[in-house]
Amino acid sequence: MNHINYRKYSLIAISLISLCLFSACDEDEYEEKIVGDDTTQKVYLSNGMTPMDFMDLTVQFNPAALPEKVEYKVPVRITSPLSTDVTVTLEIGDLEAVTTYNATHGTKYALPVEGTYEFTQNTATIKAGDYVSKDSACLTLTNFTAMDLSGKYLFPIKLKEVSDEHVALSTNMNKMYCALINNCINVDPGESELGNGQFIADRNWFINSTPYSSTIMYLIDGKDANEAKYDKWFVTGYDKDVTLVFNFKKEVTFNGISMGVTTAFSYKSNVKNVDIYTSENGNDWKLVGSKLFPQPDRIKNNIVKFYTPITTQYLKLYFPDSWNPNSYGEYDIGISEFNLIEWPE
Repeated sequence: MNHINYRKYSLIAISLISLCLFSACDEDEYEEKIVGDDTTQKVYLSNGMTPMDFMDLTVQFNPAALPEKVEYKVPVRITSPLSTDVTVTLEIGDLEAVTTYNATHGTKYALPVEGTYEFTQNTATIKAGDYVSKDSACLTLTNFTAMDLSGKYLFPIKLKEVSDEHVALSTNMNKMYCALINNCINVDPGESELGNGQFIADRNWFINSTPYSSTIMYLIDGKDANEAKYDKWFVTGYDKDVTLVFNFKKEVTFNGISMGVTTAFSYKSNVKNVDIYTSENGNDWKLVGSKLFPQPDRIKNNIVKFYTPITTQYLKLYFPDSWNPNSYGEYDIGISEFNLIEWPE
């Protein structure tokens, strides 16, 4: 099931006291004086918290089950209530505003992809006597196949018009930036068995480890823990940054990975969890997903399955800890054998 984590997204309920305080504040703190217009009421965009012009939304999914749609609900506010209803229309702003936003805030949001967004409701109505619209404008995002599934996008929205000629649009709070963070996790978190999966035979790879150990070549020597008890990659007494980096020397497609359980000192030295990354150049890494393994009670392989196959030349495994930490917060960790796996379709 897709999980949507909303942050700064739900409309915050505002108490009567806070509304009074808001309206009692110097209006110039929130709104610029509209020159040449004696109108006191202005409509504006705000999410009710700092930063007032920004909403962000993280969507977590796996590549085999993309979201059908994601919705931004954008309310509209007014500086003081009216005796009649007023309807405000919104529109997509100039997409160059994304470039300006990134330059100002040091962010790296991508421009929206054409065909992935539209207003399914572009108006919001502020009822008589209210400060905030009862309904919200709705920006709907679809067609995730056209997006970078690990991308970050920014959608600029702005006020377009208001139905009451005696009400003006704010000149400095007339925009809302809606950020989308795609969090595509390609690792099956469940228990995994090799089943009818086959190890990829070609293992003429280059491997490096941090901390460096010459034992890394034991990862691909074809001997499991039963055949060679101490013939394995093993490090001890480390508290961070234990990694393995593989250069397969060419692009390889695989459905999963296997890590043989180690028996050095104790089976508890087996990996506890792993973060898996791929790269196009061996320098810039993209998280594929993470996997937590159960504490081993027998010699076996820890299997990671991917929802969809991965094609890459470079693979990095980062090990946050193992099942064998010591009193100093350090840990021993090892793998007896490493394999890439193919499962028949």
